[in-house]
Amino acid sequence: MLNRRTLRIKAMQTLYALYQAERSNYQLAQDFIVETLQPDLNSMERQDPERFEGLRKLALMQLEESVTKKDTEEEIPLMARQVATEALNYYRQKTQQDRLRFVRDATADIERIYDQYLMILLLLLELAEEAQLYQERRYLDEGLNTSVLASNQFIHALRDMPTFENEVIRRNLKWTEEDRVQYIRPFFKDIRQDATFQQYCQRNQHTPAEDADLVMHLLKQLVFKNEMIKTVFDEQNLYWSEDKDILRSLTTKTVKSYQDGDVRLQTLLPGGEDDIKFFKELLRHTLDNEERFMQFIVDQVTNWDSERIALTDRILLMMALAEMIYFPGIPVKVTINEFIEVAKDYSTPRSGQFLNGVLDTLSAKLREDGTIRKSGRGLIDNR
Repeated sequence: MLNRRTLRIKAMQTLYALYQAERSNYQLAQDFIVETLQPDLNSMERQDPERFEGLRKLALMQLEESVTKKDTEEEIPLMARQVATEALNYYRQKTQQDRLRFVRDATADIERIYDQYLMILLLLLELAEEAQLYQERRYLDEGLNTSVLASNQFIHALRDMPTFENEVIRRNLKWTEEDRVQYIRPFFKDIRQDATFQQYCQRNQHTPAEDADLVMHLLKQLVFKNEMIKTVFDEQNLYWSEDKDILRSLTTKTVKSYQDGDVRLQTLLPGGEDDIKFFKELLRHTLDNEERFMQFIVDQVTNWDSERIALTDRILLMMALAEMIYFPGIPVKVTINEFIEVAKDYSTPRSGQFLNGVLDTLSAKLREDGTIRKSGRGLIDNR
């Protein structure tokens, strides 16, 4: 399942991707200026290349100062100002669109993890059906009786579960006939070579525990390690390599829930809508207060140029400030410790120590001036 730390990581990844997109937008705005302020080779009038080079430099300077909100004392010619303004408007419009899209897509990506969880469970049903079809296609009743998989009690319980069926229908999930030919059939061929599966097929009758053990083996040793299946989910989810652990946990708990012929679907978000709200608001408060938070950080690291701070560290610092200020129910120490742990895994080797120093000092200052106000559980260990 997705805990709060995982949600923080996904928010950090969203912001990192967004800032990379904003850099691309800025580059496109610069390219527009360079392409626009070129001599007109078709003009009958004499063109001055040096003049246009000067206009380009001034327009690029105007764009940079507008984006970074720095004042310029340079006199900018009208043509350069107009082109710079047009480039700036493009940059701002595209950036605003990207911010809305990235936040929307990030929320959808969380839902997509649950879709993949259901698709993996559906894959078990497809494999059972393929096992039956394979047995029926054989002319001689020799070798492995693969149809035993179709009688697996866990798979039967999963197939007969109304909650599972309703979720699959509601989300319009399925493995297509093309998927069967391209992925499921070749995958089942690999399964037939597996020693544990071969041993399972030696007997026609199994206990519920044996059936559940076989499914657990298929998931852990085959499904999550198969390159074809990895390809399918990689195409659906850029973070499959990370989310795989979450999906492995969900499917494992599903198999372990099998008891007295019943299976329980697992919950992706323990806090339900509260977790989604936390995720969205953490992103929103970080983005809405970007300039303010960066000023806090710059004032704190006086001996550093803010551009020298790794992008991931800047993002984590801003996110931590957003959480400390706008989530009164979360203790400051919890926030600091969580972001230190994220930094250790996703940033530079010294990032954890760097974040600890900055956040510890900043949190003390912001508590003292009343910017950080905690209540309820947020008061725990807040001294």
